[in-house]
Amino acid sequence: MTGISRSTHWLLVASGGVTVAVVVAFLVALGGDESGSKLAATDVRGVWSADGGGRLTVRADGSAELEQVLEPETGCGQAVDKVNLTYTGPARWVFDTYPDEPDGVRFDYIGAGTGKKCSVYLSIVGSAESGGAKGFLPHDPGPWYERDVQGS
Repeated sequence: MTGISRSTHWLLVASGGVTVAVVVAFLVALGGDESGSKLAATDVRGVWSADGGGRLTVRADGSAELEQVLEPETGCGQAVDKVNLTYTGPARWVFDTYPDEPDGVRFDYIGAGTGKKCSVYLSIVGSAESGGAKGFLPHDPGPWYERDVQGS
């Protein structure tokens, strides 16, 4: 044997098991609700507009149209020699959450100038039922986007 008593051996095995159980419980609690976003398609469908011209048209079928949306990184969608670093064009959307931000949607598109897949997140705060929902793009410190409830 290894020089430790049988009772000490089992005490170490038991404490190791308890440690593993505590770590697993912590990680499960840290993961939170795995059921996904609490938002529904009716909460995000419609036209989201920002002061300054940005516009996101979100359709129930998962398609979207982005207009004058600041790109998440240089050269993501347009050719790198372009001065204008905004994207206008088609996209697909899914429920997704940007790290450390409220629930929202992710827009994916292929940059025309680079062929690179790009993603833009819209984090949504407020209540969609009360018409007070607003959104922001975490990578863009600028405008808030407001949904046109008449256009939904």
